[in-house]
Amino acid sequence: MTRNRAAACMAAICAMAMGVALAGCTPKGVAVGASHDDTQNVAHDSIDRQDVTVGVVGALGNPPVSDATVMNNLDKAGLRAFFASTTDNADATQAAQQAVRDWASQRVSVIVVNSLDVTDATAQSWADALGSARDAGVPVALLDPENPPQDTTLYAAVLRMGTDPADSDRNVGSSTYKLDAALSLIINDNPHPATMRIS
Repeated sequence: MTRNRAAACMAAICAMAMGVALAGCTPKGVAVGASHDDTQNVAHDSIDRQDVTVGVVGALGNPPVSDATVMNNLDKAGLRAFFASTTDNADATQAAQQAVRDWASQRVSVIVVNSLDVTDATAQSWADALGSARDAGVPVALLDPENPPQDTTLYAAVLRMGTDPADSDRNVGSSTYKLDAALSLIINDNPHPATMRIS
C-alpha cells in the first residue's frame, strides 16, 4: 500500500470516527422545556400513539381522586400509562423523585408529575431528579403544580385542569386541550404554550 493511499484510508477512518463522535454530542434534552429550539426547521415524524408511554407520578398530599382522573383520561385516550403512587411511602417526596428517575431510565415518552410542590429544602433534590429526565431526553409535564421549580428548563409545560382565563401562570394559552392532545404536543416537541389548560 502506498503512503498516499494509507494516508487517505486513515483520513477516511478519522472522518467516520468524528461523525460518530459528533452525533453523540447532541445535547440531551435539547428539545425539552424552555430549551426548545424552533430555529431549526427539521422535519420529523410524530410518535405513533401505540408507541406512546406515559409515566405518571402520583400527587403528594392530595386526595388520590386527581390521580384517578388523570389515569382514567389517559386510558380513555388509548395511551399506555404507568402509575407510581407516593401515598404509602414514609417520604412521599423521595418516592416521587425516585419515580421520576425510574420513568427516565425506562425512557417513557413523557413523565407527568401531579401536584409538585418544590420547597427550599427539596429544590436541589427535585432539580437532580428532573435533571435525570432531561439528561435522558424525556420531557416532563407538571400537572397542577403547587410550586414548580424556578428552572423552567427542567420541565416542558405546566398543565392546569379546569382553570379559567384569569389563571395567574405566565404565558397561559387561551385554548383548552384534551390531556392526550397536550401530551402529544409535548412528546413531539411541537410548539405549545408554556402553560396549557386541559379538560
